[in-house]
Amino acid sequence: MRENKLKPRNRIAETNGTHKNTKDKRPAIILLSIALALFLTCIGLFVWNIIKMRSYESDYIKMYGKVVDVESRIVGEYHDTYYFLVIAYTYEGTEYTFMDNVGRKEFGYDDIGKRAQIYVNPQHPNQAIMVMSSGSTSIGYSGCFCFFCICYALGMNFLLGVIGTSFVKRLCFVWGMEIFLGIALFLLPWIGFPNSGFGEVFSRIDGSVGIIVVCGLVFLAMCADGAIMHYARSYGRRH
Repeated sequence: MRENKLKPRNRIAETNGTHKNTKDKRPAIILLSIALALFLTCIGLFVWNIIKMRSYESDYIKMYGKVVDVESRIVGEYHDTYYFLVIAYTYEGTEYTFMDNVGRKEFGYDDIGKRAQIYVNPQHPNQAIMVMSSGSTSIGYSGCFCFFCICYALGMNFLLGVIGTSFVKRLCFVWGMEIFLGIALFLLPWIGFPNSGFGEVFSRIDGSVGIIVVCGLVFLAMCADGAIMHYARSYGRRH
């Protein structure tokens, strides 16, 4: 009779423990879901960035022009003055000029007379563009990656705290994973430049610098985590 009375209590205790365990995982699940959404957004912006950059590399002819003038324009509701480079180039014996579509807030007298890398449409040689940077798209995906790292680190640390954590687990599933994804996102833009060198990833992809900075911060967090664990173990042995 006593055994029969104990069994329901054990079942209730097991049910409460399972419910509590599920409840403890909720913050981790929410943060990891947000991290997944941010990472998918990051990948989407990354793919769009690559498609845009590859269209110039594949369909246009890369050549050099010469900056011959600088024009000023009033832009925006605050009437800010921006300066646009006027570039001259020669294609199949014919001379053309065009104005860069990216304005600068500072007028550089030293720019006049310098060579400028441009892309010319071979079907319409009068159409050219100066593509030196991927602009806001790459900055957007590096920003998404930064917030992804924050949400992913918090979510995984919550989850590991419930199921059992250690520095080795955090190294593999938190810090190491974020650094691996960051390096991959930094190297993959290279496929957007089939006719260019690796160095242009830095000069042409604005977000690449942000990715490297985020990976550096993750590496510092990993080192701090390891130092804290080492100090905690040493302190525990002493006491």
